[in-house]
Amino acid sequence: MDWRDTLRDIVYGSVAGAAGKLIEYPLDTVKVRMQTQPAHIFPTSWSCIKYTYAKEGLWKGFYQGLGSPVAGAALENAVLFVAFNRAQHFLENHYRESLSPLSKTVLSGAFAGACVSYVLTPVELVKCTLQVSNLSGSKTKHSKIGPTIKHIVQSRGLLALWQGQSSTFIRECAGGAVWFTTYETVKKYLAHRRGGPSNEDNHTWELLTAGASAGVAFNASIFPADTIKSTAQTEHLGIVEATKRILARNGPAGLYRGLGITLLRAAPANAVVFYTYETLSSL
Repeated sequence: MDWRDTLRDIVYGSVAGAAGKLIEYPLDTVKVRMQTQPAHIFPTSWSCIKYTYAKEGLWKGFYQGLGSPVAGAALENAVLFVAFNRAQHFLENHYRESLSPLSKTVLSGAFAGACVSYVLTPVELVKCTLQVSNLSGSKTKHSKIGPTIKHIVQSRGLLALWQGQSSTFIRECAGGAVWFTTYETVKKYLAHRRGGPSNEDNHTWELLTAGASAGVAFNASIFPADTIKSTAQTEHLGIVEATKRILARNGPAGLYRGLGITLLRAAPANAVVFYTYETLSSL
C-alpha cells in the first residue's frame, strides 16, 4: 500500500464523515443534553426537543457548534479508515495464517479506534460545551468555536482540551472493533444470503443496511462510556467523579439517558458514512 492509498482513504473518509455528521447533529445535541442534565429538567427525549425548539429555535438550539464536529467528523473518519486499512494490511502480511479474518477485523477496528480517540477528544469537548452552553447552570456562555477554545485553554490550560481522554480511548477502542466488525459481517452476510459471489460488489441497500447496523451496534455497546465522557467534559470532572455524579443524579439508568435518540440518529448517519466511503472508493 502506498501514499496514494492513504490519500484516498483520507479524502473519502473525510467526505463520508462530514456527510454523516450533518445528518446526525440535531439529534446528537438532544443526546448530549439528555446525558448531562438531570432527569427532572428533561424527563424524555421529546421533552428536550420541545424545550430546545421553543426556547432557542432550530438553528441556535439544534445546530449550535456545528462547525467543530463537522471538521472533527471529517478528520475522525479519515483517521479511522486510514488506521483500519493500514492495520488490516499489516495483519494480512504478518499474521495471515495465525489470525482469522474476523480476528483481523476486530483488532484493526480496535487499533483504529485507539488512534482516533486522540483526535476526537478535543473536538467532542468543544462540541459538548457548545451544545449545553445555552442551558442554565452551564459553566460557559460562549456560543462560538473560537472563543470556546480560547476560554478552555486560558482557564484550564492546553491539556484541558483532552478532558475525558481516558473514557474516549476506552469507548473508541471497543467501539471501533464493534463498528467495523458489524459492518463487514453484515455486508458479507447479505451478499451471501442472496447467493452472490464473494468478490461481487454489494447492492446499495446492503451497504446502507450494514452501515446502519454498525452505527446501532457501536452506540449500543459503548453508550455508558459516552455518557461518562460527556459529563466529564461539560462539568470538568475525571472519570470516577463523573460516574459518581451521574449515579447520584439519576442512578444506574442515568448511564443510558438519551440512548433511544442516539440509536435513532446512528442508523441513518452511519449508513451514509459507509455508503459514501464505499461509493467513492469504487469510482
